[in-house]
Amino acid sequence: MNIQGKIKSVGSTEQKTPKFAIRKFVIETGDKYPTVVEFQLINDKTILIDPFSVGDEVDCHFNVEGREYNGNVYNSLKVWRIDQISKAEPIEKESNAQQTNKKDSEDDLPF
Repeated sequence: MNIQGKIKSVGSTEQKTPKFAIRKFVIETGDKYPTVVEFQLINDKTILIDPFSVGDEVDCHFNVEGREYNGNVYNSLKVWRIDQISKAEPIEKESNAQQTNKKDSEDDLPF
């Protein structure tokens, strides 16, 4: 399965046991009604997200896995490939003059 969206957040790698590491990240789809989806990267796949930044648009290929524990069912979306669609737009910093003008206009309250 695959889904496309913009990276919203990327977590750090958690070493659960000497042989098991997990890393989570979240994307938001660009659908009419956007959906926020959390994915997991396991063991050697935890580095797949490293080349990407928050705001990059990606195509995530994943498997849906489920397990039952104490009568409850738990699902996870395990990513095995990430393709880049587009890079995030760089954020321009405002010049000092723009920041000063903004502060001045904020101080001009009518009361």
